[in-house]
Amino acid sequence: MDLSKLRSFIVVAEELNFRKSAEILGMSQPPLTRLISSFEEELSTKLFERSTRHVKLTGAGVYLLKEGREIIAKAEKIEKEVRSIGKLKAGGLSIGFSTTTFMASLPQIINEFQDRFPRIKLQLQQETRSRIIKGLKSAQFDICFLEGEVSDPRLEKHPVHDEVLGVLVSKKHLLAKREEIEFKELKDETIILHPKKDSGSFYDTISSLFKQSGIKPKVYIKNERESCPILVATGRGVSLTILGAQNFAPADTKFVPIKQLYLPVSVFYVPENQNPSLKTFLSFVSESSFIKNKHAECLMDVMRL
Repeated sequence: MDLSKLRSFIVVAEELNFRKSAEILGMSQPPLTRLISSFEEELSTKLFERSTRHVKLTGAGVYLLKEGREIIAKAEKIEKEVRSIGKLKAGGLSIGFSTTTFMASLPQIINEFQDRFPRIKLQLQQETRSRIIKGLKSAQFDICFLEGEVSDPRLEKHPVHDEVLGVLVSKKHLLAKREEIEFKELKDETIILHPKKDSGSFYDTISSLFKQSGIKPKVYIKNERESCPILVATGRGVSLTILGAQNFAPADTKFVPIKQLYLPVSVFYVPENQNPSLKTFLSFVSESSFIKNKHAECLMDVMRL
């Protein structure tokens, strides 16, 4: 659909007078009449009922006026934002992230963004989940990377990556010989978890998943001075984590995927934030090759069944 013809149609539809509309558009009446006729031919639909005295919209014309206004408004907004991004020579962005998302795709995403936008300075801060969400709502952060869902209507999100969920075990563990396992095979294991105050909904999700599976595992809650990979390596238990964790785990541990489970990673932000660098970053994430289709059952979706 030709936007210039759509704009002309909207003027005529609002004025319902071809002579006055032609004056507004800075053209003579005959070319405007031909333009509208051409537009109707392209759509194979009459948009106006015309007589010597009156001009009125057809049903199709009424519908196009409503939708056309929205199309033009959206096009103008996109044009404005593209011009703004194109003029952006420098800027800054404060990014909060969790340990899990760092082990996922975060370093690669940040590196590629910086290669494309070297003059946008990024301030990165790793925090607990609860502090990240609090910092986002208080404007300490412009954007945050988090796994799973955040149930807060003030925040919006863009999906980034679906991470395979699995278990980190010691290489001496029997499960280390497996290529993948069923979730129910963890029933006799000691599961190492972060405190609920740090992991929030993820803690509840894991607990619910065990309950739904009829599993009552032994649980070890780590303290702030302890490291999950080291606890695993020393035989204190096993840790539920993502595929990317194997890049940071001790050599004497192994990541074993859990069949048909993954954990979604998304960027969360406050839509009212007017930082131009935020719009640039969101556009980059949206078109980035990091976004992947769901390939198994989402851990968060399982909880809704």
